[in-house]
Amino acid sequence: MPDHDSDAVTTVRRALEEVWNTGEVDVLDDLLTPDYIRHGRNEHTDKAHIKSTITLSRNAFPDLHTEIRHIVDRDDIVASHWTCTGTHLGPFYDLPITGKKVLITGMTFCRIADGRIAEEWESWSGADLFKDLGVVNLWEA
Repeated sequence: MPDHDSDAVTTVRRALEEVWNTGEVDVLDDLLTPDYIRHGRNEHTDKAHIKSTITLSRNAFPDLHTEIRHIVDRDDIVASHWTCTGTHLGPFYDLPITGKKVLITGMTFCRIADGRIAEEWESWSGADLFKDLGVVNLWEA
């Protein structure tokens, strides 16, 4: 195992830990390519959208903390497995503030181009988030 992270791993680590943990979304201007795209389960979003998502999340969960459990890179792809914890203390969509703690586990694959994240593919369970918040998912009821 190398005794230090590759530049690509450092970039992804900064995006996941530094930006998500502090809410300093302008750091993404240095970490993401101008044509960055994030592939979700049902949508594709851009840099502006991810910035607003982080801000919304940090307002709803001010103690939000992301920790990388595993991270590996190969060629131009960095894969990470992470956990995210927080307490619901602010507005989050139309839900009343619950004060409940949440735990989200997910994985992100990032394609690196010119030292920046060009694309991300992310997978995590929204159902787990809403279950932790005590919200019934009518599709699973």
